[in-house]
Amino acid sequence: MEDSHLHDAILTLEQFAALVEAHDLTYQYSDDHCVWERGQSEYWRIRNVCKQFPREDVVRIWNAAVTRKLVPEARAEFYWSA
Repeated sequence: MEDSHLHDAILTLEQFAALVEAHDLTYQYSDDHCVWERGQSEYWRIRNVCKQFPREDVVRIWNAAVTRKLVPEARAEFYWSA
């Protein structure tokens, strides 16, 4: 079952930032398959939505979330490059 919020339109960078902020960056490490499926779906939505905004803006937003949410030792594999 998909979450209905996955189909809501993202029209602004602020909405994109909220989507990224709500995303569980570590979903791939979950033992719960439902958590993994939700995280995977959200991740691909983020990847698709980000195409409508300037690359430098989405990279800045994504990388800021990575910095806030993860310990320094884990960040490198999550950062996006410009």
